[in-house]
Amino acid sequence: MFVTKFFEGCVPAMELLAEDKTLLAQVGWELQQYINLMDKVKIRDALKHILNISRHGNQQRSGTVTGVSVNVACLLSVMLQPYMPSVSRTIRDQLNAPAACVASVLQGAGGFVCCLPTGHPIGTVSPLFQKLEADQIEALKKRFGGQQPEDEPPVQKAPKVAQNPAGTNQAAPVTVPLETGPVVSGADPEKAKQLTQAVAEQGDKVRVLKTQKAEKAAITAEVNKLLELKKQLALAEGKDPGPAPQGKGKKK
Repeated sequence: MFVTKFFEGCVPAMELLAEDKTLLAQVGWELQQYINLMDKVKIRDALKHILNISRHGNQQRSGTVTGVSVNVACLLSVMLQPYMPSVSRTIRDQLNAPAACVASVLQGAGGFVCCLPTGHPIGTVSPLFQKLEADQIEALKKRFGGQQPEDEPPVQKAPKVAQNPAGTNQAAPVTVPLETGPVVSGADPEKAKQLTQAVAEQGDKVRVLKTQKAEKAAITAEVNKLLELKKQLALAEGKDPGPAPQGKGKKK
């Protein structure tokens, strides 16, 4: 954008002074280290030399430094290709860099070459990265976040069959015959698995209290917890949590 605003979108003439040649020597040394490390597949170590070149090249001294900086940006785009290929391609497109620059900047054992000459027109520039505002982040969460699971899924309780006491005027509810097999509707296998473990642990706790002959009130409280867990387990398995009907035994 600096080139577009101040140099009519063209690479300005470069008159290299002693300090510019020092900069090029520093960049060339970093490039040699980068190539050597990439040859040894030390990708992480090579990355720091990209940052070093960026630091050396981030100078502003009229047209010469701008022209050198544009060529440094072109070099960085080529070096970034193994890490961020799409960003590398975008930078080269914005610089309107020819395809030959990829080979020219990585020639031999390393040596920085300005492949964008004086008068080279650059392409349309735009920010490489965009800051996401809070509303944009929220919109992306809604778009790509999917449906978040609830902490506690609602459990559908099976209807209970109640009998009217004799002599009352209350209308009798409609009774539904109980099925002998398990009811699939409303079952939650994951929760049933968790409750099965909880029932086993609570049962062990009750047995320990009984073995230790603990107070009756303490045992009763833990037994009530165990019964409640068993009721929740039955609901999670899609079964009727009510007690199963028992046949009358013959009195001896």
